[in-house]
Amino acid sequence: MTRYCLFDLDGTLTDPETGIVASLRHALSAVGIMEVEHERLRAMIGPPLPEGFLLLGVPPERVDEAIHAYRERYTDGMYENEVIEGIPAVLEALVADGWTLAVATSKPAVYAEKILVHFGLDGFFAYVAGATLDGSRRHKADVVRHALDTLGAAPEAAVMIGDRREDVAGAAACGVRSIAVTWGFGEAADFADPGLIAVVDTPERLLQVLSQTAAATPPRD
Repeated sequence: MTRYCLFDLDGTLTDPETGIVASLRHALSAVGIMEVEHERLRAMIGPPLPEGFLLLGVPPERVDEAIHAYRERYTDGMYENEVIEGIPAVLEALVADGWTLAVATSKPAVYAEKILVHFGLDGFFAYVAGATLDGSRRHKADVVRHALDTLGAAPEAAVMIGDRREDVAGAAACGVRSIAVTWGFGEAADFADPGLIAVVDTPERLLQVLSQTAAATPPRD
């Protein structure tokens, strides 16, 4: 059976905190919001920007302006980022073992693709599914569904890997099981879903759980 592994990007494959927080501060300053606690900005890493800016107090009529300012700063900020230690070895091992890998991120795909190329990770992935710049596709369930459709993958043949509640819930909405990782921006208490296979603390443990999951999955014709 072909096995598919969908990876979130921010907080799962890379640690983008420096660049995203700086870009958020730039965007908020552009709409007159000057002082926001770091932890509130950190909590915005992962979910779609429009909802995040509303939670940070941006008036609805100025959300588009904030998004424009964010993207101006993020042109450089996307590279203020680093690959999670141990992730390249996990990706290499999964590809060698016959998994088909894809990225499923609420970040616009155009940025996700550039980040993967910058860090030399693009060769591991058959497809990069992300949000659209116009916001017509931005929620995780829509991104996961798009990835499955593009890959021609059945939900039961796929596993979602992510660090936020949105990753687990979005996968579950599509009938996809998930594995949550604790090295990103979510909280362990966030991860509760019948489709959750495990919560893992290290990339090495992630690889072990995926190997066990593959071994326990009956072959399909």
